[in-house]
Amino acid sequence: MPNGARKPPAESETVDDPRARILAAAERCITRYGLRKTTMEDIASEVGMSRPGVYRYFSDRDELLIELVFTHWRSIRDRVHKSIARKNNLADQIVEGLLQVSEQSRQDPVIRYVIDPEGSGLSQRIFTSRTFERLAAEFWDPFLDAAYVNNKLSRDIPRSDVYVWLSNLVMMLMRGIDETNDLSRQRSLLRHFVAPAFAAPND
Repeated sequence: MPNGARKPPAESETVDDPRARILAAAERCITRYGLRKTTMEDIASEVGMSRPGVYRYFSDRDELLIELVFTHWRSIRDRVHKSIARKNNLADQIVEGLLQVSEQSRQDPVIRYVIDPEGSGLSQRIFTSRTFERLAAEFWDPFLDAAYVNNKLSRDIPRSDVYVWLSNLVMMLMRGIDETNDLSRQRSLLRHFVAPAFAAPND
């Protein structure tokens, strides 16, 4: 597992952790009612707490939902890391990482709401949070670091710019480049227009 990856909590840890129980209850409610219709009252009832009890751990509904999105994102990160770590160069890791993250995120029962119009306010808070950049760093840094050390990538581009660019590409792919969502076409476009920016100088 690449550096920075977090192992999912053991079942006993989840049962004993009120925040984890609340997040699990929120996910069940979202699956049942959808994001927009899920209320703090629903979540409190599902977890067996009073609403003030839930607010002891999360200041508002958005904070709770953002934490849930980030929890799901880390699970996707760990799965994709295992796959793209087998690639031989950074350009291939970037292309396959973008494709796999976008596809898994689009299918995820929570993260898919990030690109849904009913989650637009939530999306704005996610993308402007410091945690979002940290999560992007957790995902890409193991591969960027190796490329820098081996002089396979220019150090002139700020890391923050790399995170912004790749995160926006993930969002574009999640929404779909066209009506077909053809994976082969998406891979071809990324290889032609994205991979060259991450190719080794002598490639």
